[in-house]
Amino acid sequence: RGEGCRMGDGGPLSAMRLDEGMKLSASELEFYAEDELVEVVPRFEFNDEVCMMGGNFGPFQPFIPTKVPLWLAIQLVQRKLATVQPPDWLMVDEIYELYEKENSTRDRQLLQKVPFHYREIATLILRHCPEAFAGREGKVRVLLKDIEDLREAKLQTSLRELNDDHPVINISNIGAMEMNKMRPFLINALHQFRDLKRGEEAVTQGSQALQAQD
Repeated sequence: RGEGCRMGDGGPLSAMRLDEGMKLSASELEFYAEDELVEVVPRFEFNDEVCMMGGNFGPFQPFIPTKVPLWLAIQLVQRKLATVQPPDWLMVDEIYELYEKENSTRDRQLLQKVPFHYREIATLILRHCPEAFAGREGKVRVLLKDIEDLREAKLQTSLRELNDDHPVINISNIGAMEMNKMRPFLINALHQFRDLKRGEEAVTQGSQALQAQD
């Protein structure tokens, strides 16, 4: 998915080459997402705050929810020191509602508002803390995949409609991973439009110079 984006036929943008080296890897995006805060329920007691670069966290009391960076939450879960509470937007009912909204706006290519790192956060929690979904993780995975497909289809449609006469694309509410896939295209598009603009200015200046000589 995310490959095969092409411009409309006719026009210099249709021959644009994408540089895949401009993209971050999935693991790199997940690394950035690990700083997002999530709620955990500790199974241990620690009465002092833990000072970290991202802030101070704690104290930790058994069965009292508190927020920590996602990377720390994963570490605590792996050591059986806490359980993770999935964000509200990642619960089955909320995910289904998001799917319905994405599907109902398919024709208008409008992306629904989501956390910027929604895909990475969901992937990490599903990978490391599937028990947090009380047996409904399979349903969450399916709905997330359907949402991702709908959103990517909207972006693909917007890209296909982008051409010299319509050099605009709406990326409101785009997620980090979606932006990452589009980054090579958008950067090359900006370079192409800049070159076209310079060419137009050169032609205009040349025409004005000839008129002055006459």
